[in-house]
Amino acid sequence: MVWDERAAARRMDQAYLDEQAEWRAPEAYVRIWDKNMVEQGVVGDYLFKQHSKKRNKVGAIAMTLPHDTPFRDFIFNNPDGEDAMIPITVDTPGDRWSGKMDRAVLLRDKSGVETIEISGLCDLNHIATTCLFASPFAPLYAQFPRHDIRIGPACSVMGNGWLLSNIRRQQLPNGSENWPIAVVPTNVWTDTSQWIGGSARFDMAFPFFDQFLKDSGVVVRAEVFLPDEDDQPAPEWFWLDQPTIVIRFEDESNVTGPTGTLLDGLLSWIEDFLDDGTTPVRYPNFDSEIEYENVYQSGFLGTKKRWPWVWYHKSEVDGLGESEIALHKPMATHIYVGGRSPSYVNAAIEIAIKNMLSWLGLLIGVPGLDALYRGQLDDVFFAFDVGVDLGRVQRAGPYAWKDHFVSGSEKAFTIDGQMAKRQGIHDTRGYTSHRVSVIDGEPYIYGLHYRVGQQIGFNLDSLIFMDYVEEATHTDDRQGASRWELVIGDGSDEEDPVVKGWGRMGQMAQIIATLSKDVGMEADFFGLF
Repeated sequence: MVWDERAAARRMDQAYLDEQAEWRAPEAYVRIWDKNMVEQGVVGDYLFKQHSKKRNKVGAIAMTLPHDTPFRDFIFNNPDGEDAMIPITVDTPGDRWSGKMDRAVLLRDKSGVETIEISGLCDLNHIATTCLFASPFAPLYAQFPRHDIRIGPACSVMGNGWLLSNIRRQQLPNGSENWPIAVVPTNVWTDTSQWIGGSARFDMAFPFFDQFLKDSGVVVRAEVFLPDEDDQPAPEWFWLDQPTIVIRFEDESNVTGPTGTLLDGLLSWIEDFLDDGTTPVRYPNFDSEIEYENVYQSGFLGTKKRWPWVWYHKSEVDGLGESEIALHKPMATHIYVGGRSPSYVNAAIEIAIKNMLSWLGLLIGVPGLDALYRGQLDDVFFAFDVGVDLGRVQRAGPYAWKDHFVSGSEKAFTIDGQMAKRQGIHDTRGYTSHRVSVIDGEPYIYGLHYRVGQQIGFNLDSLIFMDYVEEATHTDDRQGASRWELVIGDGSDEEDPVVKGWGRMGQMAQIIATLSKDVGMEADFFGLF
């Protein structure tokens, strides 16, 4: 047989075009399962279907079925009644949504037309419904130690530690042969995610993890594994032979370090803690053609911030959809905090006045005068403080809004009070926020080039910024072709870097205070917090 290079090239080109067409028109393959993950069939008759994945939040699905769908009896006349869990999976090119039905409604309109409305929650809800015991391996009625204290790289602490031990606790009554949830362990030694620390005592997992996930750039994912269709998710750790919900923690911070070990996460934590907000920001060199190092930002301890691979430029036929670049004006120039004096101030005043009254009593022959003082001057001196941004005052002019009180700051002249004042100054400043949507396939394709939780860069005129893919929503209806809609960024303000660093030190202080209390000591840090 004679090799025809032109025919081979045409075949490869056509194969590439077919693959691109599949990615750019992502059809949804929807299936319904019973409580034991036995497939009940493919849902091909839906009138409308929309499902979403969110960064570190529970995504949802909404689906409209005709009244005569073959699944009607299974949904409304299930042998297990209202308590029957009905899993749903939606496969699109490069992605899978898996979750459970949480509501089914039989609707009838004025014309007598019946439809079935279905809604559900993705499998991240298993994390949202996990309670972190104080001592996961101890009996419920004898929880010792009193707190589950952990410190280390974020992926390992949250995944290997808090979540894995409590998922195992949930599944022990079912027997080890029937564990429907698996947490992919992280190699602690090579875990370069930023360090975190905290103590759990019957906290719900998602609210407890929320700040850790935001600070570290870690993304948690949960998707069902189907043994006859999928590759093994973690063959180096375990081998699955039944449908299993696989949970994994992935570091999407794009920060690398000099050692490739867990020490990198500690170095990154130290850099964040010592960041005073004046570190020069280094922007990517879009004209770089030689060293990829040119598009990195370096930290003073040797860590490197890797810029995203996906960039959208306004000058291109760009694929940018709706966007919101919002300019927020300053809300105040004078920030007040406090309400109570530091404990050491109240104690000093009490000692001074009682000693004075005692000496006075001795002089006039009336002992016991010190009993007259019962804290009348508590919370009078140094109970409040004010922070003024002089530069903002000058830039805003005489007609600017003036006062803002930071609620919950309690003590002004403590470290926490001063951090609250600094955060108040930061929160009321003028700033620019961004929330951008992009059109899938122009030119980057969701599921192929990026996914929820990863970072994307934007170069919009003089505004250069990066943000996480916060949400991906797939819609399939009778009005148009199936499509992805992506939202990047949440439009929120950034946290002051000094306050952010102190918050992390506060986590460690809280661990010390909790541990000292558990062993019968009180560590109030001399009223400084």
